[in-house]
This record gives sequence, C-alpha cells and structure tokens, in this order.
Amino acid sequence: MKDSGQLLQIIHAGMVKAGLDVDAIYRQLGYHAEKLPLREIRTEHALQTLFWQVVEQVSGDQEVGLHLCPHLPVFHGEVLEYLIFSSQTLGEGVGRSLKYMRLLSDAMNVRIIQDERGSRLVVQGGALDAPQLRHTEICVLYELIAFARSVTERNFAPLKVRLRFDRRIDPAEYEKVFGCPVEFDAPESEIWFDPKLLAYRSPRWDPDLLKLHEELAEKRLSNLKRQDLIEGIRKVFSQRLELDKCDLEDVARELGVPTRRLRFELSRAGTSFSQVLADFRYALARKLLRSTDEPIENIVYLTGFSEPSTFYRAFKRWSGITPVQYRESRRQRNLAG
Repeated sequence: MKDSGQLLQIIHAGMVKAGLDVDAIYRQLGYHAEKLPLREIRTEHALQTLFWQVVEQVSGDQEVGLHLCPHLPVFHGEVLEYLIFSSQTLGEGVGRSLKYMRLLSDAMNVRIIQDERGSRLVVQGGALDAPQLRHTEICVLYELIAFARSVTERNFAPLKVRLRFDRRIDPAEYEKVFGCPVEFDAPESEIWFDPKLLAYRSPRWDPDLLKLHEELAEKRLSNLKRQDLIEGIRKVFSQRLELDKCDLEDVARELGVPTRRLRFELSRAGTSFSQVLADFRYALARKLLRSTDEPIENIVYLTGFSEPSTFYRAFKRWSGITPVQYRESRRQRNLAG
C-alpha cells in the first residue's frame, strides 16, 4: 500500500510552521522532503512508521501528530476538490471524490455512514497496527474537517470526533484542536456531523465542468493502476535470478493478467515490456556496481546477460561509459565525499 507524496508535503509544511527541527528529522531519515518531487512520488505506507518514530524522538512529543494539526495547510487544488465544487450538493461531491481516494492513499479507507445513530465520516487506516500511525490518522481527520469547512464556506462543523486510539494527554487539548467533543478507544475513527450538511448546495455547481473533472479523475486513476502494474512487473524481476529467461507471457501469467492486456496497458503507459526489463537491468547493474564488490562476471549473470560483451555494450549504451568506468567514478565520488 502506498501514499501520495502530497501527504508528506502537507506534514512537512506543518512541521516547518510548528518550528520542529526538520533538518535533524530528515538527517535521521536519510532524505529531505524539500528535495523530493512530492507531488509525483508515492511512498510505501509502512515507511510512515519509521517517519513518525523519528518525529516523536526529535520533538520529544508523544502526541506530535495532534500538535501539528493547527499548523497543517488545508489540502487544495486537486481533482478531488474539483469534483466536490462542480457537484450540485456536498453529499454528491463527497460520494464522487471518495471513489478516487486511491489518488491520495491506498491505505486509507474513507466512507460515509448514515443510520439511526447519525451521520459520520469513517476513516479506516491501513492494515499495519504500528502505534506511530495514530499520528497519520489524527492528521487525516483534522485535514478532512478543514477541507470540509473550506468547500462549504465554513458551514461544516463536526458534532464530535471518535478516535480508535487511547488518550495520551489532557482531553481538552484534543477538543481544542478538533473544535468538538472527542471520544477515545472507538472501533474506528469517525467524524460525526449534521446530515443536513450533505444537502449543502455548491455555489460552483457546473454539470459540464463536473464531466471534465470525472474524466480527469478516471484518467489519473488509470495512470496510477498502470504504475502499479509496472511495479508488479519489477517485483517479478526482482524475485528471479535468471532475467534472461523472463518473457512477457511468463510474467503476465505470474501477475494473473492476460498477455494482450499487459502489452496494451504498457503501451498506454508509454513503455513496453522490453523497456521495463532494460530499465530494471540497468538499475540493478548500477546498484551492484556502486554498492558491492561483486565481480563484473557475476553482475553479468545477475542482470540476465549471457555474455560479458553483451553486458558491456548494453551498459555503455545506457550510461555512455563502461561498467568499470562507472564503478571507478562512484568510488572516487565516495572518497571525495
């Protein structure tokens, strides 16, 4: 399961505004958010556990996610927001946007429940049960409330919030952040609201724009599914030692996808099976050359080439230099660093 880099972008902006030592946080994590193409990347949801462990450690705050909430920028400018604006009512818009939550996260399941007990937005986190992920869920709940206020011209107001976590600090602090009563140790995290708000009519309702926004959302979701397919192919490659015996039909069978469909989806993604395989071989060769002392003869085999001469020609075509030159240049760079 993966999350959009936009979630990290929001958290990063909140940490900066809250005055956290972001440089110390990113030194421990081994990357810096400002240097990443956050709007384009998708990160493994499991990595959030390490992220929040480090943020907790550096900040010394066991409820850092809650304390970040008032500093988080409101999520804006994406197709999910456009779908709500161009729908006739808030209920219709939310229903449409929830169909495309994968664009933000595969791990988060958000749904509306209306029954005799009342109306609520239910947020279900990923399958991971790491305690640090409470921070993600708390921030998401806060962002959903702020977003709902934004798209309803501040008409939305939560009646209460229920958290599926224990209380770590004074309840008044939770109620101050969420602006409503907060309950703890619930089966699922929920935002309760007045059902009349679902009938809120959007002042920007436009059927023609709505159609365009739905087409855009479908296009982005299809592109995401193709990216997932390419990652699935790479995963199959990574599990094989004999890459020279990987062919389209074999990989399609392992993925449970018809061969013709796999070829078509790769073409729609602007690539091909042979290109994905070449890119994987090149990335693997670079990793082995810079990170190991593996003899080049072994790297030839591990990257799926039958002859050293074929490997040398391919690597020079990819990089413009020979494998030996690449390894030496990386060593010199490491020594200089």
